[in-house]
Amino acid sequence: MEWQNVLEYLVCKSKPKQTLKATINREDELMSYLWTDQNMIKLVSLWLRDHYDKKELKSIAKAEAFKSTGNKEFQTKNYTQSIHFYTKCALYAPVGSNELPLAIANRSAALFYLNRYNDCIKDVELAIKLNYPKNLCYKLYLRAAQCYLKLGDRNMAEKTISKIREIMNDPDYIAPSIKDTIEKRISEMTFTDPSLQSDTQITDDLLKLKSNIIFNENPNFPHASINIDKKNDKELGRYVVANRFIKKGEILFLEEPVSFVLLDQDTSNQFCSQCNTLNTDIPVPCTECLNTFYHDTKCSEEAWSSYHCWECPGSQMSLWREIGIGHLALKVLLTCTTTIDRIKFNEMQNLVTNFDKLSIEDLTVYGITSAMLTIYLLEYTDYFKVHNLNHCLMEKFFDNTFNLNFSILTDSDKRLYVSSLLLRYILQLICNGHAITTLNLLLNKNDSSMDQQDIVATGIYPSASMMNHSCDPNIINIFVKQYLIVRAAKDIAKNEEIFNCYGPHYRHMSRDQRQNILKSQYCFTCKCKPCTQSDLKYFLERFSSMVCLKCTGALYTIENSLYCLDCNDKPKNHYQSKLQQAEELFEEAQSSIDVGDTKEALDKLKKCLRIRKTILYKYNKDISLTLNVMENIYTSRGQWMDSIECLEEIIIAVRQQFGSSSVEFFNELNRLTDAYILYLQKELDNTTDTYKNILKKTHRYLDQLEEIAGFNYGSWSKIYENTKKKREKIITIS
Repeated sequence: MEWQNVLEYLVCKSKPKQTLKATINREDELMSYLWTDQNMIKLVSLWLRDHYDKKELKSIAKAEAFKSTGNKEFQTKNYTQSIHFYTKCALYAPVGSNELPLAIANRSAALFYLNRYNDCIKDVELAIKLNYPKNLCYKLYLRAAQCYLKLGDRNMAEKTISKIREIMNDPDYIAPSIKDTIEKRISEMTFTDPSLQSDTQITDDLLKLKSNIIFNENPNFPHASINIDKKNDKELGRYVVANRFIKKGEILFLEEPVSFVLLDQDTSNQFCSQCNTLNTDIPVPCTECLNTFYHDTKCSEEAWSSYHCWECPGSQMSLWREIGIGHLALKVLLTCTTTIDRIKFNEMQNLVTNFDKLSIEDLTVYGITSAMLTIYLLEYTDYFKVHNLNHCLMEKFFDNTFNLNFSILTDSDKRLYVSSLLLRYILQLICNGHAITTLNLLLNKNDSSMDQQDIVATGIYPSASMMNHSCDPNIINIFVKQYLIVRAAKDIAKNEEIFNCYGPHYRHMSRDQRQNILKSQYCFTCKCKPCTQSDLKYFLERFSSMVCLKCTGALYTIENSLYCLDCNDKPKNHYQSKLQQAEELFEEAQSSIDVGDTKEALDKLKKCLRIRKTILYKYNKDISLTLNVMENIYTSRGQWMDSIECLEEIIIAVRQQFGSSSVEFFNELNRLTDAYILYLQKELDNTTDTYKNILKKTHRYLDQLEEIAGFNYGSWSKIYENTKKKREKIITIS
């Protein structure tokens, strides 16, 4: 049974009445009530036991099978594929088995032959750390020494050779008969200048990140710029204001999360669970569970001691894919338990919970999840045995208000305390959590990088959470691995409030949708400008509107009647048949494309476009869709100028809806400059006015493209670097 079904059953059975809410005002009061429900405790315990009985463990048989396949690929010099199977072997190899260090050692050999010398050295070190056979370690050190020589690091090569000689002097590990062979291998090494440069890795260290940006921290507001302040108001609560004029692009926050969790368990090998670094093809797997990976041993060790040793059994039991925000709440608890940073600890404790605004049904659901997590810690980990809750949690609070309701003398007291904290964290995360995104670089048909923002994790950033919501925020969020960078999206006046967007943005979502989401999840009615100003009330609807024949404005159906959003005219609907005709032509064109008849498709699309431009608002998304399909056909047929004309029309509509600094506009501008460059490369006559005009536009738009890339992604990002490289194509053409 899935956890959601367990929750639905328990809530239905208990039928919490609204009158109960009147007697429950705090987390501990709700949890005290729930802990008296023996049926709930029994069912939750049985659910956990069922997952424990079905847990997936390491397998020596699977490890051996993957190693064997890896060896076969290695022998045929298919080193890249062998790395994949050696990594699988390491994943399934039980800790303490020979298969684990052997898999990493074999992987280091494949990396060496691929000239990946830094990665090879890392795997050598890891294999030795995992107790690679001592009598064979000299082989790994020889490989590492060769890597250092290839990288031009003579000093480290000599130190590594010294380690080999130390091993050689130990008769318990090196037989005298092979000493000469080892010495011969050492003597054959050539200490010359490197022919290859180091394949350096980008560090995720916070100091490195700070060196790339201008950021002066406010001593009274951790992780926030000196140019902003935190205020408190009875109506607004805590909020953030500018204490001086702030220019668009300035950094307002630079913050590491208290904790975060990856969202997709099926692709968890792609990102480091400790720092959210994008893993290479050689991640370091957890030695106990099968779906936790790190990008190096440092992250693995930090994670294990901070939280993962108590999180790991749940990974083996496949709990975390089922319980949503509860997983992050548990990780916050574990991180808060082990942290020595009391300031960061209290930043987390002080976040709002909206406890008094939620229904008793919702609170009961979150409370049962908290109880389940507490039972998990009690029965499947040693959390309660190794931690003194008074020292690890209670004594860290600056404000002791929460602790006044507890005594933790007995086991039931401790259970109540931890479950109440977990409930508090769940409620805080619901209204304060951040979706962590990463750039998924794609290639368009012209081999130019485009991006897609993928949500890969959920984290909690207490300082940035102080910002109130607006559907038209004046900041943007940039994520660099796990770090959050908040940047001013527009000029901000002194004493003006700094607004974040909690998800519902007026350029992406209608007013009614935004209001419903904000009310249900965040318990407030938004009163920002897009939600209250009449001219912005139907902003998004414009892009699916018809055209007003009276003023060429946007004509939208409101309460079953057509209404012009610009001149307030209320004409009768005479467009339905033409709309249907255009849709039929578009579908016929798609059918022609499917059979490869692009000429017929273009004829249909041109007719469709003429109709749509006649009856639809000029920025209607259906016009852009039609132009986009036509552009694809023109490009496939080598009709570069026709393709450019389509893109130039599309980009105007995209800018109108999403803004001139948006990611959406950036992507369309990227496509347009690609089309310009392709035309310039294909056009033989560079003396025409058309050629000169396109060249001029290309330079102008590349300037704009670079500016938007730096704004949205940072000058340190890969996408900014790729944008700058586009200029090289213009230089070669010129």
